[in-house]
Amino acid sequence: MTKSRWKTTRKIRVAVSLSFLVLTTAIFLDPWHLMPPQFVKYLTSLQIVPVLLKSVMTGGAVATGGLIFVAVMTLLFGRVYCSTICPIGTLQDIIGKLSRKINRRKRFKYYKSPQWLQYSILVFGAAAVLFSGSMIIGDLLDPFSNYGRLTSGFALPVILFANNVLAAFLGHFGIYLLYDIPVHIHEIGMLFFAFLFLAVVAYLSVTEGRLFCNSFCPAGGILSLMSRISAVRLVIRDDACNDCGACDRVCKAECIDSEARRIDFSACVSCFDCLRACPTNAVEYAARFGGGVRTQPAEFDQGRREFFKNVGVPAAALLVAPGVVESGIVVSSSRQPISPPGSTSVGRFTSLCTACHLCVTSCPTNVLKPSFLEYGLAGMSQPMMKYEYGFCNYDCTVCGDICPTGAIMKTHTAAKKLIQIGNARLNKDECIVVAKKKDCSACSEHCPTKAVHTVPYEGTLLLPEVDDSLCIGCGACENACPVLPKKAIIVNPKPVHGTAKKPAVAKPKTGEGIKEFPF
Repeated sequence: MTKSRWKTTRKIRVAVSLSFLVLTTAIFLDPWHLMPPQFVKYLTSLQIVPVLLKSVMTGGAVATGGLIFVAVMTLLFGRVYCSTICPIGTLQDIIGKLSRKINRRKRFKYYKSPQWLQYSILVFGAAAVLFSGSMIIGDLLDPFSNYGRLTSGFALPVILFANNVLAAFLGHFGIYLLYDIPVHIHEIGMLFFAFLFLAVVAYLSVTEGRLFCNSFCPAGGILSLMSRISAVRLVIRDDACNDCGACDRVCKAECIDSEARRIDFSACVSCFDCLRACPTNAVEYAARFGGGVRTQPAEFDQGRREFFKNVGVPAAALLVAPGVVESGIVVSSSRQPISPPGSTSVGRFTSLCTACHLCVTSCPTNVLKPSFLEYGLAGMSQPMMKYEYGFCNYDCTVCGDICPTGAIMKTHTAAKKLIQIGNARLNKDECIVVAKKKDCSACSEHCPTKAVHTVPYEGTLLLPEVDDSLCIGCGACENACPVLPKKAIIVNPKPVHGTAKKPAVAKPKTGEGIKEFPF
């Protein structure tokens, strides 16, 4: 499925979840009894813990139908219930969304949820139902029940007060559309525990995402067990993943281990945020057959694809510009274009960039310049990195901060320092050290990650060497290289950006002190 379709799917999910929240809220805030009783009955039949208790005790047909619907939906698609129907789940999403508006640097990371605690709560609650006929834990932690307590305890009195004021006002004009309804305030103890529950859930939502759903919620425990055998589940395709970590940074269930390329689907709440965030469409729903998970895309006619790649694309390139084709990308005769950090890949960048040049005019080091035909005819005038003009500042994220289309994504400074847009390559024959037998370490001195360093060469001469695992392709080495007209060290692009290792922090040797300046 394409990224645009996933984006549409997420919008549908958000619309459905908000609709269920509004409807669920309405059934608690309806002192005028406007909601049809049958509609309320069907809506409440989708709430797991209350309905499960009712089904066990009375065997209600509507209740059983609601449970069957939720069970089938979970067995097919996983815990979609948690992100669409559950009111506390949607409330957590709203709180989390508002908190991230305030703190835009908030990112999630993989965390093994203590589901043993959740399953223990579930077992204890089931035992209470069987032996005492009451789901004690469910009453305390059930999301639907707690939401009802919150709305009736705090929101309903406000609604009633407003109703009575408006009824009195309209009564002065002889309009009796509304009538006075007595306002009853719940006991302070009940309000305290309702507020305590809200405070805990809100705190967990802000700091840990959906930890409540995967640690304490009994409904979540039931769905977690069922989702382990769901027919379709989210997976990470090894062939498409570029290890950017975008998926686990937005996963509010903290169930994505991007390093291992694994998703704990029993904890996943199917919010689809990872599908929207993945720049290479590596995260997808995959059918589960025979206990295995399809992690590879459907097979296509590779012979036909290779024919068009090796024959059709070069033929089209000849009509566009004199150049070569590598990996299906039309490039200039010198090298492929390098897209800015935060664009994640050349393909994604060219599909989203509108060539407004806001990044070009804002770049403090002037390394971003408009292209001509390096991206092909369709990408004419889109910005590319040109290291003859400058280099990408190690600490700079300006282009991602101001890009209006998202072609260059906003990236935190620490993450940006590890984005690998290319790798430096040294042409030893052109290097001054080899060609002229003279000392030169301009490239290694300007490298911010020390990916370019020097090693013994001949006598006292030191020759530059590149560590690909540390190189981010910033171009500082190429820009500083004094060799003309062709640089001795150049950056070769990565059409799909990668992630570099963190550079080691140099520590002072034992016995060496740090001398202070005398002023």
